[in-house]
Amino acid sequence: MKCPVCGAAELIHDTRDLPYTYKGETTTIPAVTADFCPACDESITDMAQTERVMRERQAFNKRVNAAIVDLRNRQDPAAAGPGEAAEAAGPAP
Repeated sequence: MKCPVCGAAELIHDTRDLPYTYKGETTTIPAVTADFCPACDESITDMAQTERVMRERQAFNKRVNAAIVDLRNRQDPAAAGPGEAAEAAGPAP
């Protein structure tokens, strides 16, 4: 089957590790089985693989976002939202 995205090449059915980048942070989603295009790097997955990849991406996004919020709270607790600032400041004396 030709790639439905670029039409330039036949898809190759394979299992590969997929790199994923979010806000400058990169991870690898291991062992994704899909049809891959050697011309444009598009991948066509079935529903089970799509759901797994999306779950792993969302979990990674949450970790990245949490690390950003934590870093901001450490740098300037006043810049955090009301609940976050209270958590960063710790318990009241």
